[in-house]
Amino acid sequence: MADVRVMKRGKVYQYQFEIAPVDGTIKYANKSGFRTKAEAIEAGNIAYTEYINAGKPYKEFKIQYHSSL
Repeated sequence: MADVRVMKRGKVYQYQFEIAPVDGTIKYANKSGFRTKAEAIEAGNIAYTEYINAGKPYKEFKIQYHSSL
């Protein structure tokens, strides 16, 4: 698999990265509409990390302590 690629599409930027092939055909995940290249890079890196770590998403939670004494 390759890393995240960012390209300009008209007035906006798009990120794209390769995902698991289906029937021998390369498939890509992409999203467009970012105003700046930096926004596209950041969102692409987050999406790629979530894709790689599928099944193990990080979710913030709070621990509450209840005293029973």
